[in-house]
Amino acid sequence: MLRPWRVGGPVAAALVTLLALPAGASAQVCVAGQPSSHQLVIRPAAIAFSQPGVADFEAGWIEFSQNVRVRVRPNLPGGSTWTLCLRSDDPDLGGYGKAVSDLEWRPNNDPGWRPLETSDQLVATGRGNGNVRLRFRVLLSYALDEPGNYGAVLAFTAYQQ
Repeated sequence: MLRPWRVGGPVAAALVTLLALPAGASAQVCVAGQPSSHQLVIRPAAIAFSQPGVADFEAGWIEFSQNVRVRVRPNLPGGSTWTLCLRSDDPDLGGYGKAVSDLEWRPNNDPGWRPLETSDQLVATGRGNGNVRLRFRVLLSYALDEPGNYGAVLAFTAYQQ
């Protein structure tokens, strides 16, 4: 039987802020269910991208400069197995029409980027205590991105067997 768990009310969340943009692969599905209280710690809790420059727009993206670490600590004894999932409850990045899927993520040592979705995406599985390191980037477009401050809340959920 799988038991889902989350921290701090409904979810453990990290705020993603995408600041002042100038003008100009589907993941697997996680197990659904009701959460119970266990510990997830996310560092840093806020992800702020630097102001993108010309080179970033020409590359088509800007990457967050550090790893985001999610520490999973199951409350059940015996090194239980867990599954870590990620989603955003926001369909866009702040109301400018920029889809939340323009925010991409990947496990630290995985070369494949995945667009963020509004449904749970499988991030990692493990047994006992675990640390998962993730990278984030946001896609950029001279033609489509309006100047403004963009943001979204990331929701991490861990399910435990």
